[in-house]
Formats: sequence, structure tokens, C-alpha cells
Amino acid sequence: MKIDLHKLYTGCRSYRRFRQESIPQEVLQEIADTARMRSCALNGQVLRYLVISSPDIVKKLQSCFRWAAKLPKEIGTPTETQQPTAYIVVLKPGKTHPFTDIDAGIALDAMAITAWSHGIGSCILGSINRKFLSEAVKIPAGFDVCMVLALGYPDHKSTIVEAGTEDTLDYYVDESRDYYVPKKSAADIITYL
Repeated sequence: MKIDLHKLYTGCRSYRRFRQESIPQEVLQEIADTARMRSCALNGQVLRYLVISSPDIVKKLQSCFRWAAKLPKEIGTPTETQQPTAYIVVLKPGKTHPFTDIDAGIALDAMAITAWSHGIGSCILGSINRKFLSEAVKIPAGFDVCMVLALGYPDHKSTIVEAGTEDTLDYYVDESRDYYVPKKSAADIITYL
């Protein structure tokens, strides 16, 4: 049976508003384990993953993220009733090699795709109050917060649209607060020789 990976990848968008429905623990384990199994530079396996699904801790962390930098805060930030229901914090050692951040990107993408295969939306967060987060969840000594994957069942749509001729590629929302993400054409991005 052929898996339609193209459909899976095009459906896996950034989601920023979520239904308040818990993600089963076994699904969170599968998502995190996908990162563990992915390729990494030198097979170093230096990253660590902190899975947070305790409602109290999830709620405590809500204020330490900046959402949708291209939108006004009141539009891009999830409301209190549309927050993620879980986070996976990607940790990297204080001393890293040049490929550690690339490894983190590979791991985050793998986890986002695995989540989407279960109908769970995600958003990769880089604008983080790392000091607050580190203190709130007691990050292990020798590790720093790299990135965070927010997770939850989507409460909005996110649609890819063809980029126009304007210079902007800024994503936008409609009156229902559904997201539209302009993408350049394949001819503008891909060269075949």
C-alpha cells in the first residue's frame, strides 16, 4: 500500500489554535520516539526531548511563547480556550557541534509529521522565554532549550495558497481566523538539470 506522503506533508501546516482535547499518552510517546529514531549528524544523538502534557504545567507555560510573529498579537496568539494541550521541548547540550540545530530541525519535522498522521496539529516555536521555561520545568543541568513543538487537535484550518506577484509571502487569516500561507510556485523554487 502506497502512503501519500505529499498529502501528509502539505496538510502538516503550523496550527496555532487547538481544541481542548487531551492527546493520548501512547500517541505522545510515538511522536517523541520518532525524533529519537531519525537520522542525526555523526549518529551523535545529543538532543533530549521533554514531553509535557500535565494540564497544570502546560497552562503555566502559555505565557512564555510568542506566536505568529507576522500577525498582531491579538490575532496570532491562541486564546485561553484554544491553547495547545501538550508541548515537546527539544533540549541541546550546552556544548554542541555545528550540526546540532540541523538535527533539531530534522527531529521537529519528524515529530510534526508523525503528529499530523494522528490528526494532531503542531507549531514549531522558536520565540521562547527560555529562562522562564527552564526554571518552570527544571531543565537538566548541561542542557539548554533549543525549540519547542506545541501540539493539539486543530481548531482552525491552514491552507496553502499560490503566492501572488507581490513581494510579500506573509501568511494571513480570514474573518474566521483560518490561516492562509502563500507558497512560491515550483518553477520559482526548483531547478532541474
